Amino acid sequence: MTITPPRRASTRTAPARTRRRSAPATTPRHAASPEQQDALRHSAAPRTQPAEIAPAPAGRLLSRRARRGCRRAPARRAYLTSALLRCGLYLGPLSVAVAAAGSLSQVAWPIPLVTLLLGWTAAQALTSTGVAVARRAGPAAAARLVGSGFAAVAGLWCALVWIAPAALLGPERGLALVIGLGGLATLATVTAALVTRAEAAIVRWSLPCWGLAAATIAGLPTGTLLPAAIVVAAVRAFRPVVVPGGHGRRPRLTRPELRRGGGYLIIGASQAICVGLLWQAGPSGSTAPFWLPLLLAVPILEALIGWHTDQVEAGLDAAENGADFHRHVRGITVITLVGLLPPFAIGVALALAAYRVPAVPAMAGTRAEVLALAGGMLLGGVFAITFLLAARTRTAVAAALAAAPPLVTAAYPILPLPAAGPLPDAVAVLAATHLAGLLLVALTAADQRRTT
Repeated sequence: MTITPPRRASTRTAPARTRRRSAPATTPRHAASPEQQDALRHSAAPRTQPAEIAPAPAGRLLSRRARRGCRRAPARRAYLTSALLRCGLYLGPLSVAVAAAGSLSQVAWPIPLVTLLLGWTAAQALTSTGVAVARRAGPAAAARLVGSGFAAVAGLWCALVWIAPAALLGPERGLALVIGLGGLATLATVTAALVTRAEAAIVRWSLPCWGLAAATIAGLPTGTLLPAAIVVAAVRAFRPVVVPGGHGRRPRLTRPELRRGGGYLIIGASQAICVGLLWQAGPSGSTAPFWLPLLLAVPILEALIGWHTDQVEAGLDAAENGADFHRHVRGITVITLVGLLPPFAIGVALALAAYRVPAVPAMAGTRAEVLALAGGMLLGGVFAITFLLAARTRTAVAAALAAAPPLVTAAYPILPLPAAGPLPDAVAVLAATHLAGLLLVALTAADQRRTT
């Protein structure tokens, strides 16, 4: 679940004495034609960092006369298309994992976990910085940044496989190397598609991976077709670099962009660690894996976050003054909180239901499966809250929230808290983190200093 950082232009607020005279009477962006929208985007200030604006942004909060008759402009639905494209894009790595199930069973459990940790962390950080590079230097420079970043991660993976003992790799060291490189290549493909705005094309080029996953589920042999399908999708994703004449000079990242990339790096690493903790704490061979509710919640949460950011952006054109704009944001936040409550409520209900199961040895597996489902539901909600805070430019707060579950779990043995086991402890920490995240989202509506 990777929310592409906002690509909107930053807006500087005019001084208070000249604010009233400097506000142009223009057509609201959400009511303009595509050509007018492009002109409005390019007429803004230079795109150097994610938007951070004051309570009364000049040039975007329209006067009462300019906005008369525009309050009923049709709402935009581009966020739904973007959410569906991203969900289709995420099916690529999932289908690769399903098609490689036979090979994954032949290696030790640290192989997929470390691959996920390295790949997901790099994907989050490079998506954030890659969007900034694509904004200033074009898709070729952004693709080169993503490619060089994942090349460094692949080199690190090769070094780890070279020095790791056989007990952590499995019977075949070469197989562990190939599995890790294949997983990193798949995540690099998704990241390149996000920063170059080629999601639809990569979804089409990932269809062979989907077919191989279906063949694996049906019990049909796939042979060496999976590596070929991964390479084909990766070549298409990095076409701006591969095609002659598509190279672009990569600009230097600014300090705000580096800080934002560092925040997303912490977010990605923390999320991968949370997935690993639930995976290891849950029952092995469970018929109801913990990631099932996470997969089901991703499309809904993607659409919710997209709607939230889209409505905040539309409010910049629809509000008549700073007070109206912040009132608009508070209303959007209330609706968003209502949408984020079901994962918390369902997760807590499943956790409570798990302890209603009779404490007999025959039902121990059922209790563990229900707790794993509760953990997966709560983890999905924490992911959504984290990405929503990051999309609202609260990257540091989002990174702290994402890092809380791994840090608390690591410090649990030394904390004066009752320990009920790895899985119940993980579910309790995720429930507390989810609740804290809901409070943080509510506080963003009351923050009058900045709003994206």
